[in-house]
Amino acid sequence: MFGLPWFAVIPIVAIVGGLIYAYKEKELEIEEKRILGAREANELRGMIRELQGRIQNLETIAAEENIRGEQILNREKEQE
Repeated sequence: MFGLPWFAVIPIVAIVGGLIYAYKEKELEIEEKRILGAREANELRGMIRELQGRIQNLETIAAEENIRGEQILNREKEQE
């Protein structure tokens, strides 16, 4: 290899192999962070949807109670 003796090629190959291994390891670490971020984002979206559903239920309940309160006030006015 480029006129180098065989005993010089082995350390060069080992160093290059180590650099490639370190690069791939770093690449996997970045991919893992991306996946964790996506998973957390999906969990947050689910929580937001759940909270929106709860808010809609509470708004419905509040509107029904408001209507009932108005009906009671109207009945009391009619009785007077």
